[in-house]
Amino acid sequence: MDKKGEYTRCDECGSKFLKSSSKMMALCPECSHILYGYPNCDHVFKNGKCIYCHWDGSRSDYIKRLLNDDET
Repeated sequence: MDKKGEYTRCDECGSKFLKSSSKMMALCPECSHILYGYPNCDHVFKNGKCIYCHWDGSRSDYIKRLLNDDET
């Protein structure tokens, strides 16, 4: 885990996340995975946030539409 605890907000979903957990500076691991195929975090949630990347489970309307299209 990043000892400095540098966080930022995802430009897509708005969730706060640990910068060191994502390959993209402006996207959380979840959004960078869905949009660009980057590796995702192996999320483990505790108290509403992933203990590894701190993503809070947020999804933008665009991501929700993409995921719904993939399921049909």
